[in-house]
Amino acid sequence: RTGFVDNRARFVFECVAIGAMSYTTAFMESLTICGFPYYDFENRHMAYTLGSAFYGIYFLVSFPMFLRVNETKPMPMSQVFWESMGSGMAVLCLLDFVRV
Repeated sequence: RTGFVDNRARFVFECVAIGAMSYTTAFMESLTICGFPYYDFENRHMAYTLGSAFYGIYFLVSFPMFLRVNETKPMPMSQVFWESMGSGMAVLCLLDFVRV
């Protein structure tokens, strides 16, 4: 992460990469769970496209958080706790914002 110049292009690239990975992860989880016999989607296309977008919101917040916690400088457990609580609140706010 520190091997590239810190500029606007890197920031945009990171945002696009995190967004693409979030949607892809959510889509693949939705796709793989459909093989489980107890799951049935009324509208598979809607579940795969729109449902994956909503589920991807969780990853939009958690992927950067995992990167932050996994940095080279160790974090105290109390800071990890409070930042994870903040991440959970950020997900809740994003879900409410998208719903409205």
